[in-house]
Amino acid sequence: MGRFGRWLRWEMTRRIEVTGVIRLIIAERLLKATALIVGGVVLLVVNLNTNLADVAQRIQTDLNLNPGRGLLRRGVDSAIIRFGSFSSAQRNGIAIGALLYAALEGTEAAGLVLRRRWAEYLVLLATGAFIPLEVDEVMFHPSVFKVLALIVNLLIIGYLVRRKRLFLERQGRPSVEDAA
Repeated sequence: MGRFGRWLRWEMTRRIEVTGVIRLIIAERLLKATALIVGGVVLLVVNLNTNLADVAQRIQTDLNLNPGRGLLRRGVDSAIIRFGSFSSAQRNGIAIGALLYAALEGTEAAGLVLRRRWAEYLVLLATGAFIPLEVDEVMFHPSVFKVLALIVNLLIIGYLVRRKRLFLERQGRPSVEDAA
């Protein structure tokens, strides 16, 4: 194993300090993973039923969500119309994609809970990879939730890069040359 390999192994097996911000990131990732799992499972189950509008109406009535009025109803109607226009295979693909993304979010959270350095890198890479899509969404289909999600993700990236100094040498940490 070369110097870089030893350094990489050392870097990826290190433990991190869990701060208040890391705890918030863990909570955010677990919340997203949970929502994605629930959403993915619901989408798979609902996809089995061909009449999505009836299912949504029944759920709203059962949960006393005041069907027929308000912001929630408009949002649900919009989602049903958009989701209902996809083919069955496309709906299954969206559901499976949600479940895979939930697995990524859960892995990030678990790695941070276990205080693993690789989890910080995974959070940084996974969060950064979606920034261009989020910017596109905010520019062409703005909403308060999309702007908030973008701000939260930019803050997470900024925190990990600056405060945790992910890509900078630290005192006491061997450099690639010293890891030989």
